[in-house]
Amino acid sequence: MNDETIRADAAATLSRYVQFDTTNPPGNEMHAAQWVCDQLKARGITRDVTIHEPAPGRGLVLARIPGMEPLKPLLINHHMDVVAADPTQWTHPPFSGDIADGFVWGRGTLDTKNLGVVFLLALESLIKAGTKFRRPIIFLAVPDEETGGTQGMGWLVEQHLAALDPEWVWDEGSGGFKGVFGPQLLFGVAVAEKQIQHLRLVATGEPGHGSLPHANNANVTLLNALQRILAAPRPLRVNATAAAMFRAIAATQKFPASLLLANLSNSLILRLASKRLAADKLTNALLRDTVSLNVIKAGYKVNVIPERAEAEIDCRILPDTDAGEFQSWLRERIADDRVKIEIIKASPPSGVAPVDNPFFKAVTNAVNRHAPGAGIFPLLVPGGTDGRYFRERGYPAYGFGPMILERADISRAHGIDERISLDNLLLGVKMARDILVELCA
Repeated sequence: MNDETIRADAAATLSRYVQFDTTNPPGNEMHAAQWVCDQLKARGITRDVTIHEPAPGRGLVLARIPGMEPLKPLLINHHMDVVAADPTQWTHPPFSGDIADGFVWGRGTLDTKNLGVVFLLALESLIKAGTKFRRPIIFLAVPDEETGGTQGMGWLVEQHLAALDPEWVWDEGSGGFKGVFGPQLLFGVAVAEKQIQHLRLVATGEPGHGSLPHANNANVTLLNALQRILAAPRPLRVNATAAAMFRAIAATQKFPASLLLANLSNSLILRLASKRLAADKLTNALLRDTVSLNVIKAGYKVNVIPERAEAEIDCRILPDTDAGEFQSWLRERIADDRVKIEIIKASPPSGVAPVDNPFFKAVTNAVNRHAPGAGIFPLLVPGGTDGRYFRERGYPAYGFGPMILERADISRAHGIDERISLDNLLLGVKMARDILVELCA
């Protein structure tokens, strides 16, 4: 297939995929899963496709492409579910899949239906070109990533890990960054991620009439506790993964940034650079345990003092942070017995995938071929991905989106007007094809 054919096919396929509203919750991914299954068969990729249903209405696609040798498979994964979108805020409706101005628009175009389409077209083009795979490939399309994966990858790993047993896992989590770490184009490969601590703070107090205010108001108690937490951010800290990442980035920077980034493990250097690092939300998240106040629930009538107030905080802690110590720190900051901490969801520490590995090398070679002169570095992901289910069990899982994004593009994922360029889709298919050939053919 020539470039224009691939570009047009990728755009049309992603447009259709986006039109399945898989907003999670509730997900309802089964219709999308059946469509993915049909694509795998219609494109001649494989007929060995199973659709699991971890929960009612939640489809999970597991497809196998055989290999000629008894090798462990490469597992390639993307998730079908997406976060909510308010259509009144979008230029193009979030589930329209509109193709306009050189982009496919819609929820999931970056996170991560695009990756599924790239995998489909890369596999199809290789198979139609007569490529024979030595190593088997497992293609996954999973539900429920956006709310933690319990009814998706978590279920699959619990039920079927022995049957999967991959050599490497290729999932979402990074890609090419332009204008994010300086002007040079840099590609990150995710090798680790922060632990998830989704917590609920529950404050209790004395109910009463709003005309008779008093000091034991649950709302006030909760707000004071939140203020104490947010007023004292956790310290910046450079672990081994972050140090390796910034050393690789340092090689692409000018002096004095090159010197500072290469030596962030030095406490004096970290102090000198701390103000600038903390001012950028990405580097700030990579170097400290973070707390984001995202949900507050309190009160039910303007003239009634409520007896209960709740806040939900999204805490992302570094891989080597002890979760018990972090919760102890929270309790010390709250300093009020009327506020209790409830765990909504927590993930164990993510392992770290090795850089000295054929997968990392294959990505490096693809970057050098399709973006000559670009840097490449290992990335600690500030968010969470399904890759953690494998890293926690000792499997090397990597996050890599074969595309190039600028800072403004990155904010569209989970934001307004999510979109991907047709050029990025073409680049993704070409890079994925090369990586698949190096690892499996």
